[in-house]
Amino acid sequence: MYIYNRVKISSIIFLIVIIGILIGASISINDEEQTSIKLIELDGNIHLPKTEYYRFANLEDASLFETLTPAIVKDRLEKHPYIQQVDVILNENTLVVTIYEKKFEALIMYGNKEYLVTEDNIRIPKLPHSEKIDYPIISNPLRAQKVNEFESVLSNSDIVTGLKIISTLKLIDPDLYENLSEIDLREGKDIVLQFSQFKFPIVIGRDNEIDKVMYLDQLVQSLDKKLLLNGLDYIDLRYSKHIYLGKSDENLDGARGRNS
Repeated sequence: MYIYNRVKISSIIFLIVIIGILIGASISINDEEQTSIKLIELDGNIHLPKTEYYRFANLEDASLFETLTPAIVKDRLEKHPYIQQVDVILNENTLVVTIYEKKFEALIMYGNKEYLVTEDNIRIPKLPHSEKIDYPIISNPLRAQKVNEFESVLSNSDIVTGLKIISTLKLIDPDLYENLSEIDLREGKDIVLQFSQFKFPIVIGRDNEIDKVMYLDQLVQSLDKKLLLNGLDYIDLRYSKHIYLGKSDENLDGARGRNS
């Protein structure tokens, strides 16, 4: 009988606690619903101005803020292709919005069309008014007739090659990676790299691209900086175990002609 009473009392206490939690949550929700939004503050934007995010989420008219809830604002913003996550905090009548944009790896250029590649390898169209798009360019990849937005780029082996070059440089030499401007895939022909710190192209050709990028890193470390900055017109890494330094008009143009 004693044990039965203890169990019964414990059950009643547990039930009271659960009811209290539910009531508290209900009061909290009701308070949030009764607190109208009069001001929305947005932070965390990098690749687009705040005005573009306000416009996308239909948050330009402050007179309509009172009809919104934090959940609605969060849902609208998280539909934006650049945004990964949104946090919202309602502080009295001010909704503080923190956005977290997706991380990008590269900018792909198909003719006059540009796409950002996320760290998850998804192709996203570069939007008007984009800012600080300081990512390596992958240009002129072999491509299918139709390029689908918001799909994986991994089905395109040429783009995968470009992404592997980027990830290799990022891993072995962050400084060289930061100066990587463009990977010109030349629609299946010899791959040419451009670095902002050098005034000349670097031809790595095709096959064993990762090994050649590692050779390039070793070469940059070993060569005299004056020669790298002013004394070269090209570096040719197309041939196995051979590195050619010289004038672009002596070799590079001929190489492109032979691979056309």
